[in-house]
Amino acid sequence: MELTISYILKTVLLLLALYLFYYSLLRNQNSFSFNRLYLLLAPLVALVLPLLKWPVAFAPENAISVALQAIQLTEVTVTAYGTGKKAVSETSDISLATMAAVAYSVGILLVLAKLVKQLWQVQSVKAEAESATSLSDGIHLYQLPAHIPTFAFGSNIFLSKQSHLSKSDQDQVLEHELAHVKLRHTWDVLYYEILSAILWANPVVWLLKQELRDVHEYQADARVISTYKAQNYTSLLSKEALLNMGLPIGSYFQKPQVLKRLQMLQLSGQKPAWTRQLLVLPFILGLLFIFSVQQVDAQTGILAELTQEVSMLAGSKPLTEDNFTQETKPTTEQPEINAVAKTSIKPEPLKEEKVREAFPSSETANKPDTKATSGAAKPEKPFVYVEQMPSFKGGEIEMLKYLAKNIRYPKESQEAGTSGLVVLGFIVEKDGSLKDIQVIKSLDESTDAEARRVVESMNGSWEPGKQNGVPVQVRYTLPVRFQIK
Repeated sequence: MELTISYILKTVLLLLALYLFYYSLLRNQNSFSFNRLYLLLAPLVALVLPLLKWPVAFAPENAISVALQAIQLTEVTVTAYGTGKKAVSETSDISLATMAAVAYSVGILLVLAKLVKQLWQVQSVKAEAESATSLSDGIHLYQLPAHIPTFAFGSNIFLSKQSHLSKSDQDQVLEHELAHVKLRHTWDVLYYEILSAILWANPVVWLLKQELRDVHEYQADARVISTYKAQNYTSLLSKEALLNMGLPIGSYFQKPQVLKRLQMLQLSGQKPAWTRQLLVLPFILGLLFIFSVQQVDAQTGILAELTQEVSMLAGSKPLTEDNFTQETKPTTEQPEINAVAKTSIKPEPLKEEKVREAFPSSETANKPDTKATSGAAKPEKPFVYVEQMPSFKGGEIEMLKYLAKNIRYPKESQEAGTSGLVVLGFIVEKDGSLKDIQVIKSLDESTDAEARRVVESMNGSWEPGKQNGVPVQVRYTLPVRFQIK
């Protein structure tokens, strides 16, 4: 749920940023083809960018994320099915999520229903209109009743009664509608109508749709004045200004934005400012850098609060950007095993010099502290990351199978409706045994005891970790989630 809300907020902010960029730099430029392409791609960019991950080489993950990758084992989920009570917060979350999904779906259906109604109206008008003639490229002309304005839809042009216009004016009107057909503006309109249905709650989509309709008119006007005199066409637009529209999905000669069209016609012959268009690419790259989502485990937020605690348990100072740097690659999810194992985050091996910088080698860890009192030796501290990490005998898959087979949901916790996360910390010794098993994050007495019992039963089933080929102590954390369905 949190990831969905985060994604929606990112798309809203991205679309707003793209619209403001267009409004401030491109809107009043006569680079109509470029503006059209920008407006068509802007919603797709806003939907895709939050799903992309910036290369780690250019945008390294923060120290907490790195630390978690180094010390966190696969999360294990223990699910109980039955008539036990659910946590109040869980029930509330599901209820709110369901209500929000239903409300949003209703909005989508209403907008789509409006579009279907308009398409049906176009077909009704076509059925009632008189077929005038057919032009080349499969373009058809229809004569409309006097009360419906001239418009184009698909490969059809619907002409209203134009007795008040001269033959030259009528030809210019026809040329304008032909431009809409030849430039395939109808597909742009339908594309944005569907986007408006899917993203109906985002007001920026509606603003972008109107901007695209304006660009359509500017393009058609530019086609007309390439054949006819601009002065005559401007006079014609002035005559037809501020007439009402008919069907909203058609491309009309008479539009309320006719005054903006008159202003844009004054820019005919001027070269567009290419420098503004060149700014689009760095602008989008900047948005990618800012809004790219880092796909980490769902428990990162919780475990981030525990990082300092784990570091203290490990006997080392808290990890920060200043004393911990790591290059990583995106990891893949492990398959679910008996519906228990969830996302696993595995670290990539650190470069040797970075390992030494972040964590002392086994030799230096055991050297006497020259600053300490005479004869006192610095105690050995467990590592949190080494060249060869400890592993459960048989590998991680076997560990997950073992946990799925042996861990149980305490009956008293089920009856109490207790659900949540237990985080255990332990050290894998040089001989593969486990020691210093502690509950870092507690849920309740029963779940804590069960999680601890299972970890203790894994004693003797581990291969030790090695640094510089020498077995060393390594600290791990294991998150165990208890949930009721």
